[in-house]
Amino acid sequence: MTADRDAKTRLGVAAGAAAGLGYAFTIICGSKLADAGLQATTVLSIRFGISGMILIALCLLRRTPVRPVRGEWLGIFLLGAIGYMIESSFFFAAIARGSAAAVTLLFYVYPAIVTVIESVRSRRRPSQRIVGALVLSVAGSVLVAGAGGDVDISKLGIVFAMCSALTFASYVTIGSRLSEKSDAMVTGAWVALGASASFTVRAILGAGYASTAGHWPLLIGNGAANAVAFGMMFGALGLLGPARASVVLTLEAVFTVLLATTILHESISPIQLVGAAAVLAATIVIASSGQQREAAVETEAVAP
Repeated sequence: MTADRDAKTRLGVAAGAAAGLGYAFTIICGSKLADAGLQATTVLSIRFGISGMILIALCLLRRTPVRPVRGEWLGIFLLGAIGYMIESSFFFAAIARGSAAAVTLLFYVYPAIVTVIESVRSRRRPSQRIVGALVLSVAGSVLVAGAGGDVDISKLGIVFAMCSALTFASYVTIGSRLSEKSDAMVTGAWVALGASASFTVRAILGAGYASTAGHWPLLIGNGAANAVAFGMMFGALGLLGPARASVVLTLEAVFTVLLATTILHESISPIQLVGAAAVLAATIVIASSGQQREAAVETEAVAP
């Protein structure tokens, strides 16, 4: 029984790390596409559309159902169409009112919010192991993001950034509940298709689609990276639970800096290396927690 739990935890950590790497690639691709002048709605509509189709194709290759189980489909689709759309809208609104470093610093409080939500929902306080990993991951993410650029943001930008963190935390916790019976890859596919539908409507009603000529290799790569991120994230949520999975997902900050260094030739500071080490240490703590109870029950009862 313990060996099975250990294996499940290690698999969940690997899935969370893969999701973080996938998200990091989407950030790099999105940055390059933005520099090329493509509008965010165009990029996101295509990114999620390609992602959904890739995941559907993989489901067909695996000969698994391409729709979530009965009773979960609509909620999963709306999670992408409404939940992800709201979160990303808050994030881009914050970016418009502050530096990327400042917005990222505030956004990475979401693992703490997830832990609080789970604690309130279960009426139990997190274990010392999870709290320790949470502190390491958030502090490490802050160092990685904060040392990478100017930290400047307006008061309204702070509000939007915190709303983005709150909605993403809700997205993670609600997503884990909505897809308890559905395959992670199927869930990722329909969340992506829901998000694509939402951004497609926004693009059509707004300024329309920007020209994508000459950008399709990067757009396809962006969609493929998102397919990895979505499929693996829902896998990690199912294996680890929202609290532990959100800690592992902060590896996105580390991978983003490493990819920016190797692909965009940006420099990395000693402080960022310290932050990366803290996030990695948090992931190791989560990976070594397999001998304890599952995330859903890996808590200490609140004293009456």
